[in-house]
Amino acid sequence: MFLKRQICFQLLILLIFCVGCVPNNFKFKKELGQSGSGEAEFLSPTDLDLDEKGNLIVADAGNTRFQIISTDGKVIGKGGEYGVNKLKLQSISGIGVDKKDNVVWVCDEKGGKVVKFDMDGTPLMKITKHMKAPMDVVADSDNNIYVIMARHPHIYKYSDEGKFLKKLCKAGEKSALVFPTSIHIFEDIIYVTDFGGKRIVKLDLDGNFISEITNKGEYEEMKGPSGLYIDDVGNLYVLDLGEVPVVILSRDGKLISRVGTFGNHEGNFLYPTGVVALSKKDVYVLDNSRNTILNFTKK
Repeated sequence: MFLKRQICFQLLILLIFCVGCVPNNFKFKKELGQSGSGEAEFLSPTDLDLDEKGNLIVADAGNTRFQIISTDGKVIGKGGEYGVNKLKLQSISGIGVDKKDNVVWVCDEKGGKVVKFDMDGTPLMKITKHMKAPMDVVADSDNNIYVIMARHPHIYKYSDEGKFLKKLCKAGEKSALVFPTSIHIFEDIIYVTDFGGKRIVKLDLDGNFISEITNKGEYEEMKGPSGLYIDDVGNLYVLDLGEVPVVILSRDGKLISRVGTFGNHEGNFLYPTGVVALSKKDVYVLDNSRNTILNFTKK
């Protein structure tokens, strides 16, 4: 959580108000949630994902929990509580939903573990082997999970029962990561936002380097990508430093559109830390500072 807040602070410093001629094909529709500790209230949320039904799952870090929220703002589930023992959490840096197994994996950065929850919020197990400041987690089609850790060059692969399988990415090679922040899998390809390397890295499931994206189309170079979502056709929804913090790229890195604008009022975001798309026309952005989820729709 601390490291992600550092990233958010750098985002505030580096953002530029002029967005030039970057295409904007989306308009603000509504906000969900607000600051607080009640239902549909957040404190410094750090990540956003979707369950198999299209509900939003929010890593509510300041309240040390995740919440499952419908797109009309109703809380339909939650899990997690603060503590240092057993399956309790000290922090939440990232979450990953295994839609096949219908569970939520939660990264406890400060506690050095990943905890598995069912959709009713019951903690089922934890993984601690090789864990040091886990940042994000994703599951493949066989329910294996892949974990990235702060400032670690490797990706760590585990079975869904918590057995350590292997390390991916070799130090000193192009696949090695500098400061990974977000991980996703699409069509058996791993995508990692490498904040320290200023790139999005594409790898196969064995960690072999395929390619990288270092630019937002022809507009500007990647400044420090911190979050990512991939829709069902392979478009990339990227959180990045630079003039525009939220952009949509095609799978080959061409700029499609920006989403939203920087600001401290309704309809704007200050520290975007999560993004998902229910469709190519419906995008949700999580704002760590304003403690809300912003919904944008295609114009």
